[in-house]
Amino acid sequence: MVALPDFAAGAMENLGCITYRENLLLVDPERGTQFEMQTLADVVHHELAHMWFGDLVTMKWWNGIWLNEAFATFMEIACCAAFRPDWLRWTTFSLERSMAFEVDSLASTRTVEFPVEAPDDCDGMFDVLTYQKGGSLLRMLQQYLGEEAFQAGVAHYLTKHSYGNTETSDLWDAIEEANPSTPVRRLMDSWIWQAGYPLVSARLDGSTLVLGQQRYAFGDTDDATLFVVPVHLRIDGAESKVLLDTDEMRVPLPSAAAAVVVNSGGHGFMRVAYDATLRARLAGELHSLTIIDRYNLVDDAWNEVVAGRLGAADFLTFVDGFTNERELAVWQAIAAGLRGVGRLIDLDTAAHARFRQRVAALVRPVLDDVQWKPVDGDDDLRAKLRGLLLGLLATLADDHEAQGYCRDLLDHGTTDPELLSAATLAVAASGTDADFDRFVEGFRTAATPQDMLRCLYALAEFPEQRHVERAVEFAFSGEVKTQNAPFLIHRCIANRAHGNVAWQMLRRRWTEANDRFPSNTIVRMIDPVKLLNTDNVSADVQAFFSEHPIPQGATTLDQVLERQRVNVAVRAREHDVLTNALAG
Repeated sequence: MVALPDFAAGAMENLGCITYRENLLLVDPERGTQFEMQTLADVVHHELAHMWFGDLVTMKWWNGIWLNEAFATFMEIACCAAFRPDWLRWTTFSLERSMAFEVDSLASTRTVEFPVEAPDDCDGMFDVLTYQKGGSLLRMLQQYLGEEAFQAGVAHYLTKHSYGNTETSDLWDAIEEANPSTPVRRLMDSWIWQAGYPLVSARLDGSTLVLGQQRYAFGDTDDATLFVVPVHLRIDGAESKVLLDTDEMRVPLPSAAAAVVVNSGGHGFMRVAYDATLRARLAGELHSLTIIDRYNLVDDAWNEVVAGRLGAADFLTFVDGFTNERELAVWQAIAAGLRGVGRLIDLDTAAHARFRQRVAALVRPVLDDVQWKPVDGDDDLRAKLRGLLLGLLATLADDHEAQGYCRDLLDHGTTDPELLSAATLAVAASGTDADFDRFVEGFRTAATPQDMLRCLYALAEFPEQRHVERAVEFAFSGEVKTQNAPFLIHRCIANRAHGNVAWQMLRRRWTEANDRFPSNTIVRMIDPVKLLNTDNVSADVQAFFSEHPIPQGATTLDQVLERQRVNVAVRAREHDVLTNALAG
């Protein structure tokens, strides 16, 4: 295993010599955050998994590369979960599943497998649908079959096809041969060859649970796509499984008062819409739900805001009920929703000030309980939760005490990597010219790859336009490696206050960026334009890319532009209502 100083890919599974970016192989365990350590472990496991899925057994053609990558993604999580059970890796994988949901909710999504006829088609395969959706589908199948039955099927596949080439269907057939009572091919074909995923509805009809499905979309849709959906149910604490392969099915309940969790365990690739009665029962029993179940409740609620089926103000009220929540994954979902709400209102207004107060009222009591300083006996996830809460309070809530605490941590040094990481971003978000210079110097003199990237990417968080302009210029200066420069620009475009400034600078230097940066990073670099959600900026972005396509990422670009249009519509729909609700 070899670390390369400048490498366009993250890592590559060459048989006998696996290559990595430096930050994905080299780390100081005393200085790395949990996320940095986990990412390194994930990538090492991913590449080692390719020794079996990719090298020992190789797909016949590029249309099947999704399976190589999906299986390596699945195995990286499985191996990391075995390596460090305390990291709850299958729980935190929920965040990555949500990334796939975001793309797969769009009209411009694609099927997981599709015909590949040209090199640009190959490049388009390496996206969130191949990795995160593909890995999620394998996890869903594993959980439906059971871990031992799934493993037996995979072992049969690898033995049968060792040193050979295969199609996707060969895997499903091998697993079904080992598990003849389950229609594995029919089940998985419905997910691999159809775009999107289902919204599974759950309602009561007396003492019967009525499950339905329709394709999920941001907005209304009459799409009649049906999936073969393995649904895990928990009814009054008892677990069961059903296969939903029609538009509706009925499940008898022990009583009309039964408590029901649909997609229990949270591993199915679906969103769930409960009727008011079932949702109210769950809201009153949050403590009895698994971490993933609670994560899904928050994540589904925020996406209902995006889809126009829940108001942003109602989302804020909903997450106010999570003051007793102490699990990292759930707070990561809450944080994502809060950041989304923050982009729906204008900065420097009374409504925005009230929003910051709401965030502080939610976050501060939890941080006080977790404690601002490290506590002996904290596990890695509790330490990471402390850093997340401190960062939310200092940046999203603009809390001056938290900002001062972060500056003290940075000025006087802290040995806690999570607090150091949170403090770095918080100081940048309210930083000065001197702070900017300090982080540039930190980038130049960093002792580890993780320290270097932490200082580099913090440059994109600064509050003034001149800082964002300096950061973009720095990305183009030649001092930043071409593997990292596009991702500094990416973060600059995501800057809440001055993202459009970064976009305009990139727009003017588009030819230079394409000439200098790796081709596979270009579409990733511009991904945050979807966050630029005002009409005039959106019109500029959409017009620019109508004349400047990205051939190696054409489908991904379509998805970015569609998501920007969705975000513009959300802001137009929610801005006045949310502003008035916050004022009230």
